[in-house]
Parts: sequence; structure tokens; C-alpha cells
Amino acid sequence: MRKSRISIPQTEMKILFAKSGNVCAFPGCNMPIIAESGDNSKPLAEMAHMIAYQDDGPRADPNLPILERNKASNLILLCPSHHAIVDKFEYQFNVHVLREMKKRHEEKFAPSSLNIVPPQLIKEPLHASLLPLSRLPLVVFSADTQFRKSNVLDLFDMLNTHTNRSILYAFELRDKKIYTFHDLRNPDNPFRGTYDQSTVESLKSVELWDSIDGHRLYVALLNRALKNYLKKKGVAYDPLHYRYYFVPDRNAIKRRFTYTSLSGRQTTKSVVINPIIKATGQPKPYWIHLAANLSFQHVAPMQWVLTIRPERHLTKDGFEPYTHASIGRKITRIKSTMYNWQYLQEIQLWREFLTNAQKRRILKFGKQSIVIENNLLKENIEWPGIPEDQKKFVSQEYPEDLFTLSEVTVLGQEEEEFYEDLFLDEYEE
Repeated sequence: MRKSRISIPQTEMKILFAKSGNVCAFPGCNMPIIAESGDNSKPLAEMAHMIAYQDDGPRADPNLPILERNKASNLILLCPSHHAIVDKFEYQFNVHVLREMKKRHEEKFAPSSLNIVPPQLIKEPLHASLLPLSRLPLVVFSADTQFRKSNVLDLFDMLNTHTNRSILYAFELRDKKIYTFHDLRNPDNPFRGTYDQSTVESLKSVELWDSIDGHRLYVALLNRALKNYLKKKGVAYDPLHYRYYFVPDRNAIKRRFTYTSLSGRQTTKSVVINPIIKATGQPKPYWIHLAANLSFQHVAPMQWVLTIRPERHLTKDGFEPYTHASIGRKITRIKSTMYNWQYLQEIQLWREFLTNAQKRRILKFGKQSIVIENNLLKENIEWPGIPEDQKKFVSQEYPEDLFTLSEVTVLGQEEEEFYEDLFLDEYEE
């Protein structure tokens, strides 16, 4: 049950505003809290909770007494844009980060008699929790089909008759048509017999990206491909919470995964586990599955990335969804202890799982492909840092070797010939 929100006391508000100097506390933001708009002052202040007021809010901590949650010590003054950012990316902007942000911001407006010594800056790389996509299908094929969402199981029955189990069946059924990355002109494509060959059309991806419906269609196909690929690796999708999660071993139920940790050592981690009650040693009535929100994002005109956000998924017995009313609080409590190092460790685990610990992972659709590069985008920064958070990546790079270089070179040649043939008239011009 959500707690009824109690208004922030006037005393606490005055303390917060007095210490914030009429400026958003986010580093580098000079947005005034009261902005002049014509003849009237327009208030822009938003008092953000570092530890959420509600138990299911960003950075929640059910152990913090309710009366402490609306105190100035738990509030930070932000402009609307940065308030939205810190709540959306609650793991990057965890309680420790926000407290340090608040401390350094309020120090700038403290009396000069305190003789505050400027902090010593450190240089380190800032890693983004996303993997770049170096190749994407440049064409989506469509054709009329008798299949609809109502009889899609019949379509799957036809697809399952094919002997090649490595095929990724990424497709969408819309407007009485089937859409896919596979070349429907090719009589040997995996969808043969499921559509009208005379109605095949090719749609340029870049043109689809420019329209709302086309962009959604393209993202849906990318998601279908990812779901199909991960299903073969024992990962399921929870559409209710938009997250992928490890499914258990059918025999042992518990499941473990070995990967190279950030310290460079081989580490085995439980990805499906039944937690134990410490006091009694008895198992709890639910299972915890490592999970992640994996999302394709179009970040620049010709650049897409795959974002990774570690999550948790709960089941009753390793298989049946856990639907107890306390599920939100349990997951929030679990995630509230996931600080930067553990968060980065799980990103490391997922990137190795996604790419089989290789330089890149190639998902093929005949002559087209999605190529997921196994390197986290990073930018070198200079900042004060966070106390006791100076650990560094050791094993984040995956070197190119003759095999991986040859693989991507051959792939590029095949795709160039394919697109040259497909867009012959444009190439001739």
C-alpha cells in the first residue's frame, strides 16, 4: 500500500532553498530556480528526494523512518529536466552520488569563513551502459499474407518444419502483410509458402526511421530478433515489465553463469536462485532471476545502440510468475543495494552473455545482419569522484584477432554485394 504523501514542512523547505543559492544542484547546470518570464517570476524549483518518499519510488529505502524522508537533509533542489534524469537513471544517480552532488553544490554557497578547500579532481573514464551496433539491416521486406495475429500459431508450425534451428525468425504481422529482415524475393528464404510472392516489396530502413509508424515497426523487428536469439540461450521475456530474465535449468532449477569479472578473473554467479531465510535456513517462497531491460535506441541519424539496465525477476518456483502484492517492494529492496560496482559487474555479465565473450556478436538474416559490438562506449572525465568508489575496469576490452576480423570482413563484402544488387539503379546513377 502506498503511503499518503505528507507535505514537506515549511522549515525544511526554507533550509533547502537557502542552501541552494537559487541554482539547480546538478553539476554544470546554471538554471536559476526562479526564472524571469516577462514581468512575472516563474518558479522552476523541484525538491527531489534522494531516498524516495514512497517505498516503491526511485532509490527507495523502506528502513528510513517516514518522518526523515521530507527533511532538507534528504532533499536536493533541481530543475525539472535534471529531476527527471536522476529519477529515470536511479542506478547511475544513486543515493551516494546525489548526496555528494548536494554537498558540493551547497558548499559553493556556504559562508566564506568556512575556508572550504577546493576538491582534488581525478581523471577516469565514464562508461555508458550500452553497446554500439556497427551493422543493421538496411532493408525490410514485406508481402501480403493470409496469416494474422489470430492464427500466428499456424505460421509458427510452418516455420518449425525447417531443419535449420539457427535461423532467427524476426517478423511482424501488420495490415495483412508480413514484414521481415529476410529477403522474401529469395525462394529459399525461411518464410517460403507463407506469403504471396508476387506482392514482395523492399522498404529502405532509413526511410522507415523517419516516420513514427515505420520507426516502431523497425524497433519491433529488432526486438523480435533479440527475443528469438536469447530464447535459444535460455533467456525469456517478461512483457509486463519489459525485461529479459534467465530461465532455470530444467533439472536443477538453479542456474549459474561463468564470466570474466571487472577484476579480470573468472567468476561464477548464480543467475537463478532460491534465497534462504537466515534465521531458519529455510528457503523463501520465491525465486530470484537475474534480469535486464535490453532496449534498442536510435541515438544519431545512422547510429543505434543496445542499452543494458540490470533488473530482477521473481517466480514462485523458478517457472511460474510470482504475483504476490509485495513483489514491487521486494524488487525495490533488492535493487536498492545494487551500487555502482555491482551494477557495472552485472552489465559486464550481460555483455559477455550476449556476445559469448567475443569481440562482437553477429545475428544473421540471410544476407543482412545485426552486429552488436562488445565494447562499452566511454568518455574520459575529470571530476571530484565519490569516496570509496575508486575501483577500475580491468577486463572491459575484447581484442580483434584474425578470426573476428576475417568474419566481419566477409560479412561486409556479402552485404555490399547484396545491397548493390538490390539498389542497382541507384548505384548506376
